[in-house]
Amino acid sequence: MALNEEFESKIGKGTKASGKLNFRGPVKIEGEAEGEITGEEVTITTGAVVSARISANKVTIAGAFSGEVTARERVELMATARVQCTISTPSLVLNEGAQFDGDCKMPTKKLAA
Repeated sequence: MALNEEFESKIGKGTKASGKLNFRGPVKIEGEAEGEITGEEVTITTGAVVSARISANKVTIAGAFSGEVTARERVELMATARVQCTISTPSLVLNEGAQFDGDCKMPTKKLAA
């Protein structure tokens, strides 16, 4: 693996992880996860079941998710997403078909007085 290749972690199908999960690069969750998840870019794939508090730059959800999401850049809910949570992000993308039940806060940069 070359030093400049992007590192990706994965929680595969059939795997269940719980606790405090901290990822330095992009992570793809295909199985089950619960607890606290922090990272740069978190992707929850179709078929994944996640119950957690996520803090990341970008979060993409295509599976089932409940909990809390704080994204510094962007949250995207794909058409297959089934989400019950509180989202805090400056940019939210809801694709047609996504199910979102919860609250969304969209912090903006404070304007200079």
